[in-house]
Amino acid sequence: MSIPIITVIIPIYNEKEYIDRCMNSIQSQTHRRLQVILVDGGSDDGSAEICDKWGVKWNMGPNSNMGICEVIHTSNQGVSASRNQGLAHATGELVTFVDGDDYLEPDALSRMVEVMTAENADMVGCDFASIYPDGPSKQSKPAEPADSAKPADLADDTGTEVMSAHDFMEKHILHGDLHVWGRLYKRSIIGADIRFKQGLTIGEDMLFVMEYVRRSSVIVHMSYKGYDYFRNPHGAMGKPFTKAAMDQVRCWEEAKSLLKEYDEELADSNELKANMLISVMLTACRMALLDKTTRKDEEHRNYTNVLRSKIKEYKTHKSMKLLDRGYRTKVRLFKAFPGLFMSMYNRHKS
Repeated sequence: MSIPIITVIIPIYNEKEYIDRCMNSIQSQTHRRLQVILVDGGSDDGSAEICDKWGVKWNMGPNSNMGICEVIHTSNQGVSASRNQGLAHATGELVTFVDGDDYLEPDALSRMVEVMTAENADMVGCDFASIYPDGPSKQSKPAEPADSAKPADLADDTGTEVMSAHDFMEKHILHGDLHVWGRLYKRSIIGADIRFKQGLTIGEDMLFVMEYVRRSSVIVHMSYKGYDYFRNPHGAMGKPFTKAAMDQVRCWEEAKSLLKEYDEELADSNELKANMLISVMLTACRMALLDKTTRKDEEHRNYTNVLRSKIKEYKTHKSMKLLDRGYRTKVRLFKAFPGLFMSMYNRHKS
């Protein structure tokens, strides 16, 4: 049987400190047929030049027998636009995504291909290890509440779970397994119309995966930690609150619409409602870090009202039971006294 070509799409934006680490891990893959696409989204820190050097080094160097490395330069339109650019140029039978500040274990791709073939799967994913900038190089963390921007490590390092698309939606998507990276996809299923939703800064991963899974039959999840996820302190959740932070809530509204077309029970599940409550509180906490005057202006009062309306819509006895005690307390306090909650949270963080 022929060895499939894997297209590896890597969006880059101002990540000059991490590109070499990422690319070295791709070049070290035991799977030797790759189309690597580096999509530089208008970097201004020297990342673009590093990408160009890799294009030359990969294609002309001693490891050029691994395949090709293409470099695409675009304007800064966000990670979704960069990934879509990569998909437009993809030629491999299989596709995977790697973020520019992350990297892979040497056998990550070959192991996923092996499982995909053995199980005749449409999508295969592996677990990940967290990489912290100021701690040990690798460490595992206990599972956290669902957050599309900050995934939780899954504990076991052995085993393979084979499931239907419906089971994946229920057991993984609705329990915080939302990321697009660390998975292997069939380009034939992605087709010309499954793309990342531009205009979303948070949650675009989840919506892409959901669209893909809706067209799939067999999904496999490997407990093997083949993906190394860098907990970047400058990531989306670490940035100051702007209007775009409301995407944390918007993405779950869109997820609900997708699920409603697929399975109305899942769309109305307590798990989805719990995810929405968590998203509301993550957004409220980011807004609470603004100064008091800004929090009280008309624009931000409107955001507060939107968040409180979502709590009223999604807060039920059963959805609250799925949250840990800390989140339950935050939800209740913010719903009843949003100004007090934000003041207390601001003082606590200060």
